[in-house]
Amino acid sequence: MLRSGIKPDRLTYPFVLKSMAGLFSTELGMAIHCMVLRCGIELDSFVRVSLVDMYVKVEKLGSAFKVFDESPERFDSGSSALLWNVLIKGCCKAGSMKKAVKLFKAMPKKENVSWSTLIDGFAKNGDMDRAMELFDQMPEKNVVSWTTLVDGFSRNGDGEKALSMFSKMLEEGVRPNAFTIVSALSACAKIGALEAGLRIHKYIKDNGLHLTEALGTALVDMYAKCGNIESACEVFGETEQKSIRTWTVMIWGWAIHGNSEQAIACFKQMMFAGVTFFGCNSIQFTSFFFFFFQFTLIPFNCFAILENLSLSYLQV
Repeated sequence: MLRSGIKPDRLTYPFVLKSMAGLFSTELGMAIHCMVLRCGIELDSFVRVSLVDMYVKVEKLGSAFKVFDESPERFDSGSSALLWNVLIKGCCKAGSMKKAVKLFKAMPKKENVSWSTLIDGFAKNGDMDRAMELFDQMPEKNVVSWTTLVDGFSRNGDGEKALSMFSKMLEEGVRPNAFTIVSALSACAKIGALEAGLRIHKYIKDNGLHLTEALGTALVDMYAKCGNIESACEVFGETEQKSIRTWTVMIWGWAIHGNSEQAIACFKQMMFAGVTFFGCNSIQFTSFFFFFFQFTLIPFNCFAILENLSLSYLQV
């Protein structure tokens, strides 16, 4: 584009900055920032949000605050919420919860997403007491805020509380989304709550929810960890879109239940189905084979199996 003599504008830079953040390229991101300044579009609201977001994602919180502090529209209650939310999320990600709370309190207008962002920050930093306290203070709760709390309790090892919040959510008439249900099923799996898992599965069926890859995988995982490998296999068969994680959970389920032959057969089916390891990093790839060979308890020629895999599987 630049070689062709075409000048980027306010609509171009946000996409370029997003790419820099995805590449975790601080130097290139700063170079694009300099180009923005030379073009004189640094005061554009979308460009400034993209700059803050880029600096947050490359872990340059100081630079993100500098851009934020230089934003004249940050105290405009009508259009600045996104700018504040991006920086609050960045502070939470960096573990700077005091800065996140200070920003939240200074916001000219707090939207639902602002509350949920801070709740999620406390949850991911392991402070569920503060997350719950903030949740209780919310003037209006929606599916996102409920889901954030259910997921937070589940991730922090309090499966019973996660399921309690999920039940309360349903009692309040809030319809859960797929991510809410996945979080609740994860809680069931962690504490072996098969009865609760069965009720959630019934909810999925009764409400005609499509068995997506995420829902199918969560159900397979729940049934396998709760001791019902037959139901896990049934759901696995009903799940049309299977990812590498779906296959892995099913193989793992057969293996931990002592069904080595079924685990091996499932592994072969996965290869024949053309499932690749694209999207898996080297650690995930190694972990897959580690638990597979650990739990199948049958001697294998690992190299022979790897030779049967397409070399594309090994690209990371």
